[in-house]
Amino acid sequence: MSGNNLFWREAEETEKRFEVPDDVVDLVFRLRGERLAIDHAHALAEELQALLGDETCQRIGVHGVHMADSGNGWTRPQATDTEMPLSRRARLTIRLHRDDLDAVASITDQTLKLGGQNLQLGASSIRKLSSISSLYARAISCDPEQSEPEFLGEAADALQQLGIDVERMICGRCGEIRTAGGTLFTRALMVADLKPEESVRLQQRGLGEGRLLGCGLFVPHKGIDPVFTAQD
Repeated sequence: MSGNNLFWREAEETEKRFEVPDDVVDLVFRLRGERLAIDHAHALAEELQALLGDETCQRIGVHGVHMADSGNGWTRPQATDTEMPLSRRARLTIRLHRDDLDAVASITDQTLKLGGQNLQLGASSIRKLSSISSLYARAISCDPEQSEPEFLGEAADALQQLGIDVERMICGRCGEIRTAGGTLFTRALMVADLKPEESVRLQQRGLGEGRLLGCGLFVPHKGIDPVFTAQD
């Protein structure tokens, strides 16, 4: 018998690659306008309620129009009632279930009156959720009297209720959203080391209240390690 005989069979893949479901997606609208107030969440929510109705608005999440901290020579002011030029790259993103896709997409070409400014909705496109391990929420509705450790502890408990045993989180900047009923206090939150299915679940479900005002909605983030390194 020759010592060079060899039998080789490729091992079958034991686990299928995780596929992100498409039952919850982001609908991204192009925008046309000149300026927009930094604190536009409440005015935007009211306009969307007028167009879509309360029932649909109870199910969707509105990322709002992200205003950059700086750009084109502008530095973002601290006063939330200040208006800033609207970038051509600005988008309105709405998180929704597939069942609401047609209804929300129907507001294309509508003009939203936000304070003294008009914002026209252009064409929309669908963006699937991500399975990335690090997520970031610009605003989580919370108690202004809470300390950062208390806020993080409460967030960890809420994540556990979603079946997510969080390993690393970091609290970001504080913010305020003015509404007809008063001022809503918020904190930013970054969550890391999520499994793919946990990442998708958190994007689908969110955290806390105020989805129509942009609270509790998570988006992909490049990672939490540089933040911890800077703190160390």
